Amino acid sequence: MDMKILKIAVTGSAGSGKSLVCKRFKELGLITLDCDIIARQVVEPGEKGFKDIIHLFGQDVLLNHGGLDRPKLRNLILNNSVMRKKMEELLHPRILEQMMLQISTAAYKDVKAVAVEVPLLFESGMDQFFNVTIAVMAKDQDLVKRISERDRVKEIDAEKMLSLQMPQEEKMARADHILYNIGTNSELFESVDILFHKIQKEFLTR
Repeated sequence: MDMKILKIAVTGSAGSGKSLVCKRFKELGLITLDCDIIARQVVEPGEKGFKDIIHLFGQDVLLNHGGLDRPKLRNLILNNSVMRKKMEELLHPRILEQMMLQISTAAYKDVKAVAVEVPLLFESGMDQFFNVTIAVMAKDQDLVKRISERDRVKEIDAEKMLSLQMPQEEKMARADHILYNIGTNSELFESVDILFHKIQKEFLTR
């Protein structure tokens, strides 16, 4: 890939609206990727990441048909910070490798830019591989409500999930740009449009 691709990372707490921001970027003509999807790809049966997980957690995290029991795995890492860290150390390099491969082989058209949803952008150190980092912010009570509805978990479990993540304030301090998801979707989309216009002027018009 000879052409210079503008790499934008979109991060934020669970339930903040990262997917909505990436949806808008896609509508604006960008290639979009999601590290959660890539994380699933690297632990598919037959992949090295799958073997790593079984080696770490044992056969207990397998379903009858041989795939991973994701709810069980999520509970295990929610309640065991040591195992969570070990799993992240195993999987982050594989996710990064696959992400970079997908960025370099995507079919770019008019807009030579990619937006990647990276939940653990700063925690994993992946921010160094991007030209621009964006943090999506939302009210704490909205985060809890959205996680609870999305993952069908109790609000107390949603709060626990959030407590394991980097605080929103720290993400805000480390990101190049901040988008606030505190109104309607159309208001969020409008702020994405304005921000991308600004980013384009800075990076894509040289």
